[in-house]
Amino acid sequence: MKKRVFLIGIGAFGLSGALSGCAILRRGPENVPVVREGFVVRPEPVAQNNMTAFLPEGDTIYLSGSINADTAAGFAAVREANPDARRLVLLEADGAAGSAEAMGFGRAVREAGFATHLRNDSVISGGAVDAFLGGTQRTMEDGAVIGVVRTKDGDAHKAFASEMTGGDGYARFAQEFGGRRRPRAMTIAEIGAMGIVSADLGNVLATN
Repeated sequence: MKKRVFLIGIGAFGLSGALSGCAILRRGPENVPVVREGFVVRPEPVAQNNMTAFLPEGDTIYLSGSINADTAAGFAAVREANPDARRLVLLEADGAAGSAEAMGFGRAVREAGFATHLRNDSVISGGAVDAFLGGTQRTMEDGAVIGVVRTKDGDAHKAFASEMTGGDGYARFAQEFGGRRRPRAMTIAEIGAMGIVSADLGNVLATN
């Protein structure tokens, strides 16, 4: 496989429709994700807005879409194909805040030793923020937008935030001030105070 690939992680909700560019495999009655030829596939295709897309470039993997049950498997596949990658840049991404899928992916990012970064045009919310927290070093550029959403399991989210950042400030903030129907954008001061970016970098903003 070439190092430059476009990998799509298919979500867990089966919907009707066509899925091009990958093989559809059936492995028994269970809806099990399968990685083959750079794609994560399920027995039934899903709507595009339920997918996670990865695009590797040198030492960076760019992510966009929705964090779902297959995102961690897709991340593992694209890392294997691009062993020099060390940084995950989130572009426009969302997902269920505090979900097992989002927190599991955040932990996978941490275990892989990846730094996470937001560009000046990045917009992330919900579960994508949990993914961002998984970075060993977390940086952002001026202009990036982080939106908070209330979670269904506040206790699990607090434990996850403490594990990733050393405190549960972000999870408590999301539970109290996060949007219910739509994300609520955080200010730079809130982002810094909640430990979303790495404190040891000395500055909330990064130049690149």
